[in-house]
Amino acid sequence: MIRTKDFYLKKIYNLDGKKIGTVKDIYINFYEKKLEGFEVSNTTFFSKKNYISIDDVIDVGEDIVAKDLKSGNGLKFKDIKDLDVMDTHSKLKGAVEDLLIDRDNYRIKAMIINSGFVDKVLKGKDVLLLNECILGDDYVLYTGKENISFKSIPHNMTKYDFDKKI
Repeated sequence: MIRTKDFYLKKIYNLDGKKIGTVKDIYINFYEKKLEGFEVSNTTFFSKKNYISIDDVIDVGEDIVAKDLKSGNGLKFKDIKDLDVMDTHSKLKGAVEDLLIDRDNYRIKAMIINSGFVDKVLKGKDVLLLNECILGDDYVLYTGKENISFKSIPHNMTKYDFDKKI
C-alpha cells in the first residue's frame, strides 16, 4: 500500500527521458474508489496541459514515467484533505489526512483520519475503509460500525525480536 503523500514532488519523465514536471496533486474518483491521475506542475509556462491519466503512466518508482500530458479537471485530493469526518450519530471522528492506495491497480482502499495532535500521539490515527464512507459537500459521512476499527499507531521497532521461521 502507498499513501498519497508518497506521490507528491515526484519527478515525471516522458518516454524520451525528458522531464515533464513534478506531481503537484492527485486526481481521485471517490465513488469508484480509484486514482484517476496526477496534476503536474510542468516546466512550460502558460500551458493548459497539466494532467497525466493513470492509464498513461508506464512506471511508478522513485520517478514516474508517463506517455503524454493532457488537460484535465476533477476532484483533487487537496479538495477533500482536512474535510471533517462525521459518523451517523453526528459525532465528529476527525479530519481526512491521507489515503491508502493499492500499488498494483491504484484502487483506493482506505482513508486515514486524524483526530488531533494529542489523540494522534496517544491513540494513533484511525483508518476507515472507503466503502463505508460517503463524500458530501461539507463533510465525509462514515457509516461503518463503531465496534470495529483499524488504527495506525506509532511504535518503536527496536523493542521487538523477530525470529525467522523456516
